[in-house]
Amino acid sequence: MSSWRSLLLIYFYGVASAASLSKVIPLQDEIAHLPGANAGSFALFVSLLALLPAIFGTMFGAVIDRIGTRPALIVAAALGALANGLYFYADSIKTFLAIRVFEGLIPLCVYAAAPALMISASPPARRSAAMALWSTYTPVGTSLGLLISASFAPTDRWHNAFALHGALFAILVFVGWLLPQPAAEGQPPARRAAPFALLHTREGIRPVRLALTFGVLILLGLGVSVVFPTYLSRLDRMSVGTASQILAAVNVTMILGGMISGVLLTRGARVSSLFITLAVLGSIAGIGVFAPWAHIAATVAALTLWSLCTGAAMAVVASLLPRVASAEHRASAAGLLSQVGAITTFITPTIWLPTLELNQWWGLVAIIFLGWTAGVLLLPSRSS
Repeated sequence: MSSWRSLLLIYFYGVASAASLSKVIPLQDEIAHLPGANAGSFALFVSLLALLPAIFGTMFGAVIDRIGTRPALIVAAALGALANGLYFYADSIKTFLAIRVFEGLIPLCVYAAAPALMISASPPARRSAAMALWSTYTPVGTSLGLLISASFAPTDRWHNAFALHGALFAILVFVGWLLPQPAAEGQPPARRAAPFALLHTREGIRPVRLALTFGVLILLGLGVSVVFPTYLSRLDRMSVGTASQILAAVNVTMILGGMISGVLLTRGARVSSLFITLAVLGSIAGIGVFAPWAHIAATVAALTLWSLCTGAAMAVVASLLPRVASAEHRASAAGLLSQVGAITTFITPTIWLPTLELNQWWGLVAIIFLGWTAGVLLLPSRSS
């Protein structure tokens, strides 16, 4: 298997895991009407996927550093097939909620193991490009999840969405033997890092700063996604559904942003300079996204620039992972990023939604400006 084919295979484990979140969005009505469900059941159901990563992300990363990234991905795929099989036969909201917590084991494993394995499987000259590719798993996985369930949502066969997702995970179990196995993972366990060693050394400072930068980008990107459909529907008197479709279409440009960063970093661009540039452009784009323009075209153009900047910034953060953590601590560092991202996912709506209700667009812009500023200050640029 060529190097890029190996990287794409690893990448697809991340894509399939990210689809676990979005696959349920078209099924909202069906899940909300399960026996025992109430008005808040669906929101709780969605958020429970992040529960285990928010609590155990770093710890699981340390465990994966010991047992190996390759077996962790195969186990995660098996868990994905099992979780979706359980959904297929579930018939109450309590059962769905319990399975959702269990399903959180998938991102818990994948988001620590996959980037660490991609780094190990890449020659040094290709690592920035590999991490830029990895940074796009969220928009690609989100689109995959929506496609998986969209055709089943309006029918009484909606459980088949889980069967299809489970089948994809089953395929990943069987092709797991094609995954590369880094030489370091063939060493005896005694030669591998002890759990939590990352946070007990000076090396731990840079991964923590990188994880906090990642958390800031989650706060910004997810926050805009949470409030933009409602904001645009109020501004231009359109349905929230139409505004959501606009957001979904524009979000695809995050992939282009990640590719641009990958090219620039591969050609020797300075990490700190690139991130500062993206922060400036992102702040300008944020003003444009929420400014009360008379024409929607201006808002969409600003949103496109915003998506490009956030996608590119995510790629910059991902590219630093192999620079801030040594080989024996990479899964721990990736798990730390996953944990901070999961925690930020929980708190983001509580910051953005009350600000939206103030009906002052400059309040939303203030969050964006403060967020980008914090990202610039937190980024461990000395490691570049």
